[in-house]
Amino acid sequence: MMTRTSRFEIFDGIVSWVLGISLIVSAIPHLGNPYFFLGSVYAYQMVCPNIGQLVVMVLPVLQLFLAVCLIGRFFVDVANFLTLGCFLAFATVQTTAYFRGLDISCGCFGPGYDDPIGWFSLSLVYGLLTLSVIRNAIFLFSRNNEAH
Repeated sequence: MMTRTSRFEIFDGIVSWVLGISLIVSAIPHLGNPYFFLGSVYAYQMVCPNIGQLVVMVLPVLQLFLAVCLIGRFFVDVANFLTLGCFLAFATVQTTAYFRGLDISCGCFGPGYDDPIGWFSLSLVYGLLTLSVIRNAIFLFSRNNEAH
């Protein structure tokens, strides 16, 4: 019979893998085509050129690092917090671009994915953000239970 803890661990593992794989699927095309990614960052019209270049250099590497941490259960505290921050940032920039009426691709998955920001991309990013929030809640809940 499964205990409550083992069900949380299984669910947590699945969520970690889903988040990790989504980060990998997003990072690899950005690493393979940084100029396209830079164009996507600039299309949002939210950062100056220097910050845009920094985002392009750091974000895909961070995504891969977080994916490895989530899947491999390394640096769990930091990985959970940074993953939540990434998905919160992705949701924020897509939402602001949508409400500003920008007809741009989300830029999430490289040049092969050019659908404009809309219900699908927003649903995807908010779904992943929700999973990240759940992942953090599960982690905090399990930490609190271990302390007692």
